[in-house]
Amino acid sequence: MPSLSHKRGTRAQVDAAASANALRAGEVYLITDEARLTVGTSNSAHQPTAKQGEGAGDPWTWVKLAADVANSTVAPVAATGLSFAAAANTTYLVEVIGTFQSAATTTGIALALDIPSGAVSGMTVHPASATTLTGTEQIADAINTGATTGVRAAVTNVPIIATFIVSTGATAGQAQLLFRSEVAASAVTLKAGLTAMGRRII
Repeated sequence: MPSLSHKRGTRAQVDAAASANALRAGEVYLITDEARLTVGTSNSAHQPTAKQGEGAGDPWTWVKLAADVANSTVAPVAATGLSFAAAANTTYLVEVIGTFQSAATTTGIALALDIPSGAVSGMTVHPASATTLTGTEQIADAINTGATTGVRAAVTNVPIIATFIVSTGATAGQAQLLFRSEVAASAVTLKAGLTAMGRRII
């Protein structure tokens, strides 16, 4: 019987190769500690296959915020660690579920995605008071519209959710979550461990 060889390594080694942009789109790798194949989707990402008996598997991939990240400006900045490698000509559903704190009751927050190419549409919602929700929308890359007026209590955990649909164009690259304060010199902080971003291809 003829033999066929694939590059191989543990899940950690394959993920490290992805972090170093050392994978190739379309190349097959063996994840030795899971006895499964994975396919490079770009030089920095791969898609593992399901094994027999696993069914379709969970279509979602999640990343969790590892450390609090704050912004006291009205300019969007990256929520470090909340990003993924978006393949060209692919449509993603992206969910953000989390918690933030605001320095003042009159300071709101806005979220947006910075995408490598294509189009994005989404909405972010959080409580502004005990009885009112507020939010922003996104209809262009790295830009949001609308405004949030504040939170029910300062320096207190406030839940936040956001949903985006991303249709990347011909250019692949990182899709990065951005956030900003609604009031200059008044900080908003996304909370580590309580904030995560997930995506699935649709």
